[in-house]
Amino acid sequence: MKPQQFLIFFLLVGFILILFASFNIQVNPQTGFHVTQMEIRFNGTNATADIDYDIGFLTQIYVLFFGSRNLDPYLEKFLYDFDEFQLISVSGSTATVELTNASRLTGGYYIHDSRHLGNPVTKLTLVYPDGKMRTFENAIETSNTFY
Repeated sequence: MKPQQFLIFFLLVGFILILFASFNIQVNPQTGFHVTQMEIRFNGTNATADIDYDIGFLTQIYVLFFGSRNLDPYLEKFLYDFDEFQLISVSGSTATVELTNASRLTGGYYIHDSRHLGNPVTKLTLVYPDGKMRTFENAIETSNTFY
């Protein structure tokens, strides 16, 4: 790193420390993330999940400096029970995930078997292809369902 980059980094850290000291800001050193809302939209055997989450202040600073790709392990741990998924986009507080083979076709109906989630979700919404929705509060798993 060049000396100028070190100077900018230390000035930024110093500014943040002075700001916290001046306004008596309390920092909760949460390192993980809490999923506040998850919406799963089913489409055939696949589904798309939009995940809204809160991350701690220290994690926000880390993501700010080093990018959101460092949140991938948290999301992978959260979606551990889904066999196949691909992270489409990850930003500071939202992620979009493609869930492959989230359901199976049996007798003309698609059946989604319950999947455990790595963390509790404050609000889980399942959106079916016909537009109907089911919402669950404080969910720790998706429900068995068919459409």
